[in-house]
Amino acid sequence: MKKLALISAFTLTSCIAATSFNANASNYAHVHLSHLEPSKEESIWLRAIQATPMYPRQLAQRGIIGCAVFNVKIDEAGETESISLESSVPERGIERPVAAVIRSWEWENVSGEANMAEEKQIRLDFCMGGSSPEEAEQLCIAQSQWACSS
Repeated sequence: MKKLALISAFTLTSCIAATSFNANASNYAHVHLSHLEPSKEESIWLRAIQATPMYPRQLAQRGIIGCAVFNVKIDEAGETESISLESSVPERGIERPVAAVIRSWEWENVSGEANMAEEKQIRLDFCMGGSSPEEAEQLCIAQSQWACSS
């Protein structure tokens, strides 16, 4: 009985969270990563695993969509030295969970040259909506072309 009540409460909470930001929205979400400076092709360091970054749970649970531009410093050992927020929409609530995602990345030297420190500027767009994962991805790619500042 307790198990059934717990499952029912979780299902209800999930439905409320999914519809709180848009009554017509689906549960599809996507994160789009853009390499601003240097470009992906000119980078020394790239993420070791080039999978789609995870949508931060705190943002998804609150139905927050938006974008964030971060300056990331990677040292000569390939470790994240610092992360600073350049701009974001919304202005508050996105920095901490997104920085945690970036901090979890492992970097590898893809340049073919000796290891050296690199400063990067990256943009992450967080999108929800669409009738399929592919449509959510396309919406996110379109969103990545908009300004990421208020």
